Amino acid sequence: MDLSTALSFTLFAFVTAFTPGPNNVMLAASGANFGFRASLPHIFGVFIGFILLLLAAGFGLAGLFNKFPALYEILKIISIIFLISLAWKIASAGRAENRQRDRPLRFWQAAMFQLVNPKGITVIISSVTAYTSSASDLANEVLVMFIVFAITTIGSTCTWTLFGIVIGRFLGTPARLRGFNIIMAGLLIASLLPALLS
Repeated sequence: MDLSTALSFTLFAFVTAFTPGPNNVMLAASGANFGFRASLPHIFGVFIGFILLLLAAGFGLAGLFNKFPALYEILKIISIIFLISLAWKIASAGRAENRQRDRPLRFWQAAMFQLVNPKGITVIISSVTAYTSSASDLANEVLVMFIVFAITTIGSTCTWTLFGIVIGRFLGTPARLRGFNIIMAGLLIASLLPALLS
């Protein structure tokens, strides 16, 4: 990967990592409801799951989806159902009857979610198809993507969780927290629109 392509890819990775999407919305809600320390398994689950998906895509998953487009469609349907259930969980978080059961996503839940995250899959497949040039240099190009996505992913997950914590400090009453959770659930559903319309 030459320098101009690497810089272009870095800008692409930064924009896609920090713009709202299912992971970022869920992390902001987790930060607001549970704090940073309790959200760490969620943060690391997103990071590990996304990076493993990148490596899988770099070494053949993109070709598998091209060969079997129905597989991608099945994963997309699963992701939409999963995100709708998560949106419901976020919208109902903070209610008195749910307070004992409320907790952030666990590491493995966040990691496995990356397999069905429509934004993440689209970003990774787009990256691998647009920013890799040849099979002979594929390992080096995937290594560059790995480094750039590792930095931008950990940066965005921490930033969005901290954003949730800052917002959470202004939500001092249960009613305001419930309102915030409902808004975040709505944003999570809105982040599905590109997947639903494509």
